[in-house]
Amino acid sequence: MDLHQLTKEMGLAAIEAGQRVVALPHPKVSSKEGHANFVTTADVASQQFLVETLTPLLPDAHFLAEEDEIHTLHPGYNWIIDPIDGTANFIRGCQCSAISVGLCLDQEMVAGVVYDPYRKELFAASKGNGATMNGEPIHAADRPIEESLIAIGTSPYYRDLIPKTFRTAQALFEVGGDLRRTGSAALDLCAVACGRYDAFFEATLSPWDYAASTIILQEAGAVIASLPAERFALDHNVPIFAASKTLYPAMYRTALDAFLGKE
Repeated sequence: MDLHQLTKEMGLAAIEAGQRVVALPHPKVSSKEGHANFVTTADVASQQFLVETLTPLLPDAHFLAEEDEIHTLHPGYNWIIDPIDGTANFIRGCQCSAISVGLCLDQEMVAGVVYDPYRKELFAASKGNGATMNGEPIHAADRPIEESLIAIGTSPYYRDLIPKTFRTAQALFEVGGDLRRTGSAALDLCAVACGRYDAFFEATLSPWDYAASTIILQEAGAVIASLPAERFALDHNVPIFAASKTLYPAMYRTALDAFLGKE
């Protein structure tokens, strides 16, 4: 199966998982490690469905999925899955959550899909084939910095990052147009890819939060990096900054200086 066809199959799996998630509006909720960090029976059911559906597509591939106890990347192909990105939103009926499925080969993203089951929007990309939303090509925006909309995440599970988070958010707000906070990093990053937003920052994200969106961003002509720009990793949490190519140089420097506490 070629990469383009594989991405289509990934999209179908994500859509079916999303439909199953929204069919369970009142799942059982339990807590896990981290401040106000929750998992629901819908997360578990979505992940189980995705694993069962994706396994036959690449039988030798491994899985790195949020609701597993062990999170390890292996040599070769790895599926990187977030069965519900925006679980807190899902629990409260905010209707801003997504199914995120990425595929990497030896730490390089080669395909990814992110599905919003509420807006019925499927973002998809594979290496060298461009990025789409519901089959139509998407591209990052080309706006001046003073008109930019910047999405932020607040890393709520990591209270020690509060000063870095809001210091960086303030610095970006001072140079940009306005800020947005939705509670789904996967959807925020896809919004940068399709030009709804112009940049995104969060002080720490897990690989399943950003993996699928990474290839979508790159294929849409945007830039994604860690803060500072160490080796971009898919095997551990990193601070994430993404932006259109137009805004990336200046906004990355603004974000990095604030993140590091430089005047």
